Amino acid sequence: MARQQNQSDFKSGSELASNEISDQIRLLELELDRLKLAQTGGKSAPPAVPVLPETEILSLDLKLQRQVLMLMEAMPHMVWISDSEGRATHANNRFYEFTGLGRQVDDGWAWVNVLHPDDLQEALERGNEAALQNQSFSMELRCKNLKGEYYWHLMHSIPFHDPDTNSTKWFGTTVNIHQQKLAQEHLAASEEQLRTLSDAIPHIVFSTDPDGSVLHWNHRFFEYSGLTPEQSQTDAWSLLVHPQDRAPYMKQLQEVLKTGDTFEIEFRLKRAVGVTNASSQGYLWHLARAVAQRDQYGTIIRWFGTWTEIEGQKRSRSEKSPE
Repeated sequence: MARQQNQSDFKSGSELASNEISDQIRLLELELDRLKLAQTGGKSAPPAVPVLPETEILSLDLKLQRQVLMLMEAMPHMVWISDSEGRATHANNRFYEFTGLGRQVDDGWAWVNVLHPDDLQEALERGNEAALQNQSFSMELRCKNLKGEYYWHLMHSIPFHDPDTNSTKWFGTTVNIHQQKLAQEHLAASEEQLRTLSDAIPHIVFSTDPDGSVLHWNHRFFEYSGLTPEQSQTDAWSLLVHPQDRAPYMKQLQEVLKTGDTFEIEFRLKRAVGVTNASSQGYLWHLARAVAQRDQYGTIIRWFGTWTEIEGQKRSRSEKSPE
C-alpha cells in the first residue's frame, strides 16, 4: 500500500471509450503512412504501431491526397483538411450531414460557426500553437448539429506537407463522444453523492485500488487521526495501527488481495486527540472490514472498507470474561 491519494476514489469509465477513439485515430495515421510507403515505392510493410513522431510532417502529393480524400468519405466521423491559416480545404459528407450546412456555400470557415462559442477561442489558440510547432493536437469541444444542438466531440489533427503548394496542411478527425461525456458527468455526480454520504457516517471509510493502494479517506479519518490530506498521500496510516497488530493486519490484507475474500480483522488504532483512558495509550479497538467491487467479468476493480470503533464492546467482553 505504498501509494495513496486523497482524491476521488472513483474513476471515470470513459477511459475505455477514449482508448477506442485513440485506436481509430491511430488506424488513420497508419493508413496515411501506408499510402506514403506505397507512393515512395517502399517495400517494407508498415509497422503494427504508429511511427509518426509529433514533429515529423508527412509529405502527400496530389495523387496521395486524392487517396486520402477517398478514405475520408468512408469514415463514419467528421474528417477534414485545412490549410496553414485554418481554412478548411475539404470536409467529408459526414460534416455537412451533421451540421446541415451546404458544401456549395462553405467558404472554408463554416467550422467557426459550428463550434460552441466557449470552445472556439481555445481551439484557435491550440491550433495556432500546434501550427507554430508543427505538432499534432487534440481537444474536446462542442459542435452544433443541424438542429442547433451542441454535442461533445474529440477533435484530433496532424500536420502534413503538401508539395503541390509547398505548404503545411492539417488532416483532422472530429469524433462524437457526447454519450461518453454524459456518462462521465453522471458518474461524477454519483461519485459526489457517495463522497458526501461517506463523510456523513460516523465510521472511517476508505477505498483502494485492486492492489490495496488507498485512493480515498473520508473526513472522519482526518478527524480521528489528526493527519492532514497532504500527509495522507503517504503510507503513514499504517503507523497508526498498534505495533502488535500491524503485522497481522498487513498479512491478512495481502492474503485477501490475492483471494478476493472479504477482509475482516480487529485491531487497535491510535487516535490523535480525545482519548482520556491513559491505559489505552491513545489506542482504541476497531473492526476493519472491506469488500471487493468486481466488474462484469468478475475482475476486482476496487475495494471499499470501513474502520468501526468497538472499544466499548471489547471492554465489555473483557469485563464479562472469567478470570
